[in-house]
Amino acid sequence: MAYVWFRGRAVVAIAVLSALGAGMATYGFFEYSGWGIRPPALQPGLASADRTEGLTQAELDKLNKAIGLIEDRFILPTDRSKIVDGAVQGMVQSLDDPFSAYLSAEDAEEFNDSLEGAFSGIGAKLRIDNGAIVVESPMTGSPAERAGLRPLDVLLSVNGESLNGLTLNDAVSKIRGPKGTKAKLKVQRKGAMEPLELELVRDRIDLESVGADIGTDGVGLLTINQFSADTSAQVAEALRRMEAGGLKALVVDVRDNPGGMLQAVIEVADQLLAKGKPIVQSEYRDGKRKVDEAEHGAAGGRTYPLVVLVNKGSASSAEIMAGALKQSGDATLVGETTYGKGTVQVPNIGDLGDRSMLKLTVYKWLLPDGSWINGKGIEPDVIVHQPAYFLASRLPRDRVLKFDETGEAVKNLQSILNGVGMTVDRSDGYFSAGTKEAVKAFQKREALPETGEVDAETAQRLEEALYEKLNDPANDRQLQKATEKARELAAR
Repeated sequence: MAYVWFRGRAVVAIAVLSALGAGMATYGFFEYSGWGIRPPALQPGLASADRTEGLTQAELDKLNKAIGLIEDRFILPTDRSKIVDGAVQGMVQSLDDPFSAYLSAEDAEEFNDSLEGAFSGIGAKLRIDNGAIVVESPMTGSPAERAGLRPLDVLLSVNGESLNGLTLNDAVSKIRGPKGTKAKLKVQRKGAMEPLELELVRDRIDLESVGADIGTDGVGLLTINQFSADTSAQVAEALRRMEAGGLKALVVDVRDNPGGMLQAVIEVADQLLAKGKPIVQSEYRDGKRKVDEAEHGAAGGRTYPLVVLVNKGSASSAEIMAGALKQSGDATLVGETTYGKGTVQVPNIGDLGDRSMLKLTVYKWLLPDGSWINGKGIEPDVIVHQPAYFLASRLPRDRVLKFDETGEAVKNLQSILNGVGMTVDRSDGYFSAGTKEAVKAFQKREALPETGEVDAETAQRLEEALYEKLNDPANDRQLQKATEKARELAAR
């Protein structure tokens, strides 16, 4: 699924979040009891009628002949390991399943880290300010903190490569890297006459997948960004703190949560549901089902109402939790219909003889009532859409947008102008005289040359202005409605 450039709830980006993520999926790490130690396709009731163990001699001969022809006749030098990797990738691609994949040893390591809620990098929260990459704060115990990186430091370059004018994502991709490698940063610090040179050794950084806050009215906000290995423990601690602070109602925000580990979401849902309530059903390819229930239930018996925030980016494990809470009758869902991803993958499903990984879709998950939401999603009880500018994408930097142009880039510009408070006469993608005047008004406000054209500098300032607006909770219609609903339920 494609994501727009802006993400309204994210205030800062962590310097390695462009790493290979867990993706929009649910990952299971237990096996169906009938599998034993053999591959599932070899078990009674699961096997295909024509299944044979391993490749036939004819199939082996065909592959060997193909490799031989490539190595003997292809015009350029070949790498046998890449050819073999390509063959395995081809097998997986033939399944026509977007969630099954073959990962190289390097990608597999990053994938495993992402599931554990970790990444490899310097551990600094960054933001972009007037085109500069600025440190929001170094993370506690991180290489950034140990090297002396401070808030408001401006990162000029990494390993000799300039960061000037880059997007936040592009800068992050240059800063991050494998554990143990060096990142030589050139840093401009306020009050320093010359830029500083800092050398950091990238390391594994544990990522907080949960955020929590409670207002003076007793309404708490629990944000879950993904379901990783330690998400359940983080949720337990967040609930403990909020409950001690007089929690009267709870909003659980799983918008743009792409999923994660199945066991993690089961453990989180167990903390919010009553003991014995069903959480999710797993259906295997022979039709047999397994039901997971809340084994412990909400500690002390939850007395406060729940509201769950969802959107089109809520997928897989996020949908498991939202669906379980909705069907239990314990929660009201607010937002948009969810993504609709109802299958479970098992990574490291078998030993390939090296550190590479094969992850396959092995079963589907169902809501407690047995319904399958794949391709359909879960519809909220209260539908709330964000303003159009929440879906804005990046403006072009390789050309100037100007009067009398048409196209999607201009339509996107008009949406951004509306978002930053500029009045535009139309929104259909035609760069009208009114659009030009709106651009000039913005340029005047920002002390930029009043050309009425959108060059790279104006584009950058427009995006920064919109970013600030998106991160103001007052402009988040879905959050405001969810909070309002939570207050209403608490007052009953």
